[in-house]
Amino acid sequence: MDEANRNPEQEEKETPRRLQTVLLATALAVVVVVAGVAGVALTRQRDDFQAQVQQLTGENQKLSESMQSVRSQSDEANATLEDVAKGLEEIRAKELKVIQSSIKVAREGDAAGGRRVQLEAEIQAIRDAIQKNLQKLARLEKTNRESGLKMASLQSLADELKRSLEEKSVTISALEGRVGDLSKTVETQASSLAEKEATIHERETRIAAKTKEANTAFVAVASKSVLKGSGVVEKEGAILGVGGRWIETGKFDPGVFREIDVTKETEVSIPAPARKVRIVTEQPKESYEIVDNGPDSASSKLSVKDPAAFWKGDRYLVVMIPD
Repeated sequence: MDEANRNPEQEEKETPRRLQTVLLATALAVVVVVAGVAGVALTRQRDDFQAQVQQLTGENQKLSESMQSVRSQSDEANATLEDVAKGLEEIRAKELKVIQSSIKVAREGDAAGGRRVQLEAEIQAIRDAIQKNLQKLARLEKTNRESGLKMASLQSLADELKRSLEEKSVTISALEGRVGDLSKTVETQASSLAEKEATIHERETRIAAKTKEANTAFVAVASKSVLKGSGVVEKEGAILGVGGRWIETGKFDPGVFREIDVTKETEVSIPAPARKVRIVTEQPKESYEIVDNGPDSASSKLSVKDPAAFWKGDRYLVVMIPD
């Protein structure tokens, strides 16, 4: 039917229908647009989240690599110092031998020509060994300085070894200068031999003490009442006796603590199941683990997985078990 033949009643009925159709089409268009905008926003949020995850993963990897590097550097430093300490022991033994040989050469006088040449070679060997070990310490110091690794006990031992080597260098230089006329120094060398042996022994004792100190830690495994009664621990933050946490006081009680060598002892026996054990001191949790000795066992053990990290901050370990 064309426009001219439509009657007013039909026109009036079709007008609301057309209006509904237009409104429905408009609403659908709005929904499509809103859905598109929301989809773009969700995609952007997902991409941002994935970027943050990748960034955090990368930072975590860098941190793990840094921790591994520090452990490796600490192990290398210990190995170098141990190597230098052994070298120093060999130098001391050679020094005593050279002093004793020089006395024999002096007594033999001109007849000791061949022995004197040998003595000069032995002195040069000692000089070379001193220089070699000083270079090792210099490389270690440079590496630690560049990496920022600082461990007071290791640095103290390194300084002590360096002083000992430098003193040996001075001693050998003085001895080398006297080889040309040993006959005039026989009495001096003979009388100083005992003094040198005493000095060497004193130095060895000092280095041994430094080494022991660097490798020594103290462990206390006791009940709450024993630790509290000896003043080793106290409760912090409690209100009217409720709440709070146990902390170490810093007090040392030889009746509670025992001394250990951290290079030899990496496990601590605990007379309580793992679930009832509390570590009061603040060793890094990732550096150790506590496991039961067996199913339904009344005892457990603390196993140190990373000694360098475990003992780095605190040389005291306080383990609290139930009364």
